[in-house]
Amino acid sequence: MIELLLTYKYLILIPLAAIEGPIVTVAAGFLVTMDIFNPFLVYVVMVIGDIVGDAVIYYIGYSGKKLLGFFKISEEKLEKAKVYFRDNHKKAMITSKLLHGIGFAGLIAAGASHVPYRRYFMTCALISVIQSLIMLVIGMLFGNAYVIIGKYLNYYVAVASLIILTILLFVGIRKYKMNIK
Repeated sequence: MIELLLTYKYLILIPLAAIEGPIVTVAAGFLVTMDIFNPFLVYVVMVIGDIVGDAVIYYIGYSGKKLLGFFKISEEKLEKAKVYFRDNHKKAMITSKLLHGIGFAGLIAAGASHVPYRRYFMTCALISVIQSLIMLVIGMLFGNAYVIIGKYLNYYVAVASLIILTILLFVGIRKYKMNIK
């Protein structure tokens, strides 16, 4: 897996970002701290990938019932999402983009409701820009924390190992002396 990342780097991130942007962005942020990725390129790739994924989801909803069965979205669930989407466009978009369980149906409902694509795109793009930045920073912070913790953990493990070896050596010498007597 690491070899694939090192070889294809950003090409691997594009489809992953389209499928599951936020989680992949956190993971990529972590890899930024290991100097595998450039943070600026990761950010651009993740935003573009997330927007492409949103466009595909919109198309699925827009194209109608023929693709909905494939994704096992019930007509009832879709109708509820359409009503909510019609009445609360901004709330629905934010909720759909940020909550993963509801999100897919909400974004499909936007397409099924034939929300103007420009409006859909602008809302999704704005949310993607903000969300990707936050997720990338979170991944980088966790990566830095991991590196720092790993550094100190190595010291503690070395000291603990030295203490345990000293104790074992002491106990071993003591048992050896007892067996000689």
